[in-house]
Amino acid sequence: MSNKPSARRVVMSKSVARKWLEKQATPEYRVRVFNPNAKDYPSVLRSFRDGRLKLAGVLPIPDLGIKEDFGGFYVWSSDQDSLKTLQEFFERRGLETSWIW
Repeated sequence: MSNKPSARRVVMSKSVARKWLEKQATPEYRVRVFNPNAKDYPSVLRSFRDGRLKLAGVLPIPDLGIKEDFGGFYVWSSDQDSLKTLQEFFERRGLETSWIW
């Protein structure tokens, strides 16, 4: 008996993995907001995401993610159009942004 896996099993496992990934994976878009003086924005965005606050001209984004770091913060979502609107919201307020679509 051989310890070597059959080629058919390898192909089948790759096929199963591909199908699972296609079902689970969703696109994600990110915007980086640069401004060390924008310390209040992440908490405002969390309130916006949770429905406790509204932002002018921006529709609710239920899957909005927020992460702070030393030079600003990141926001991400699977809704590209809403994230572009949020990016425009930041730019109207004088914040510099960088994005990955």
